[in-house]
Amino acid sequence: MSLNAIAVVGTGPAGLAIATAVAEAELPVIAICVTGARQDLARKRLDKTLAMRVTLGELTLAEAKAIGDRVTFTRDLARVRDHDLVIESTVGDIRSRRALLATVESSISRGAVLACNVERPDLARIAEVLERKDQFIGLRFFHPATHTPLVEVMALPETAPGARFACETFCRWLGKTPVEHVEGDVAPVLGRKVAAL
Repeated sequence: MSLNAIAVVGTGPAGLAIATAVAEAELPVIAICVTGARQDLARKRLDKTLAMRVTLGELTLAEAKAIGDRVTFTRDLARVRDHDLVIESTVGDIRSRRALLATVESSISRGAVLACNVERPDLARIAEVLERKDQFIGLRFFHPATHTPLVEVMALPETAPGARFACETFCRWLGKTPVEHVEGDVAPVLGRKVAAL
């Protein structure tokens, strides 16, 4: 299983950082604005962040432009249908996120992986409404995803081994280290004890 077509649902700070990290790894990404978020404002936030990183010397102007060009903003949730990996990273309570993920699941292809950027205790509760738990996994990106080197990969008992392996490979493609468990509240992650995959 190869994860090359990526969509991120949610363009708040966490979702936008994940989309940027994907684009920085030279993969195109669809960033889907939900819960009333405006595409133009999300684009402005991305451009402002990239400009700041140029000022700090982290990126060249050419690199920043290339990253920005790889991110496509939309409000059309149906566009997830053509993607191998869909990462939900919205702000909201468990109930609203469950409803959103059920909608996304009904739109993606059978072979696509659905991931949720969530803390471990909430993962199983969110999964209760899903029909294809074998293709569902937790990918907890630590904010900001562009700079933090770890991603917690949280498979449920039902998660297919292929889905987990594909997500671990995807994390490595982003230049991140996939880990099975992170102890405590990690901010920043560096220096904490982790179980590497």
